[in-house]
Amino acid sequence: MNPARRQLLTASSCLALGAPARALMAGTAPDSPDARIDANTPSSPWTSAVAVLTPSGIFSGVVVAARFVLTASHVTGSATPGTLTVQLNHQATPVQIGATAVTPFPGASFPYDDLSLITLASPVPEGVGILPIYRDAPPAQQVLTLVGYGAGGTGDTGPGGPRSAAVKRVGRNVLDAVRQSIDGSGRRSLFFLYDFDGPWGNGPLGESSLGNAIETGVAPGDSGGPAYAEIGGRRWLLGINTMTLSASAGMPVDFRFGTIGGGMLLGDPRFVAWLEAQTGGTLAPVPPPELPLPTWTLGLAAAGLGLAAVLACRGSSRRGKQ
Repeated sequence: MNPARRQLLTASSCLALGAPARALMAGTAPDSPDARIDANTPSSPWTSAVAVLTPSGIFSGVVVAARFVLTASHVTGSATPGTLTVQLNHQATPVQIGATAVTPFPGASFPYDDLSLITLASPVPEGVGILPIYRDAPPAQQVLTLVGYGAGGTGDTGPGGPRSAAVKRVGRNVLDAVRQSIDGSGRRSLFFLYDFDGPWGNGPLGESSLGNAIETGVAPGDSGGPAYAEIGGRRWLLGINTMTLSASAGMPVDFRFGTIGGGMLLGDPRFVAWLEAQTGGTLAPVPPPELPLPTWTLGLAAAGLGLAAVLACRGSSRRGKQ
């Protein structure tokens, strides 16, 4: 990362939490917010992404274990369990479950360590696909799938429209940077960052756009929502979206092209240990890596193919002489 971009990440602390809650952004026409809606069906890969209904409005979260939903600490705030409801949209008819406890990460203070765990009054229904947490450093330029609830908008005009706990929106972006600090407070956490590239050019963090119909950014209603990734042929929960930054120091966040988004990278060992303890070890298990075949088996396979080719040729020769 060049020095100018590094300075941008430390200087830009215009975090938009006071703005009305909205949701994932689309590109310019002919792309539209409606094109980013993910159907509420069991076949959706994102059934673990849920709406979190709070006294302050509708936000987002993700199921990490049968009775636990992870979101941002600033989403739950000082709300008591009785005032929180989680809505699952894994089928056409939504399912709502109340909360019995809210546990913020120790010392959470926006934007640092901005995580909160909601304990549900009952387990989530079967059919909710709970994904494992990715616990290693993410690959460079990893493509992220961002999921959240709310209204949507477009990158050239900004957010707009009403929110809905039943409308799940999906878009993608590219992880541009992993940072421990985003301001001069001296605090440390583990952040993933990406920028909302325009349809044709690079955003403030560099790299090319995924394209007008794919690239997306977030707005406050997506706070607490998941950032998924496909790594090694598997789907993972990589992080929790928690914030937006202005690309220009001192300027307000407008959520249009050029806005920087990001959140908590869940591979932080502190987060993993906390989640394992709070959920009683019921997180989705991490599948074993897919080991490559030993070299000697590859040699046997190659020899077998060679032998088969020889036999086929001999058979063909015999048939030609008959």
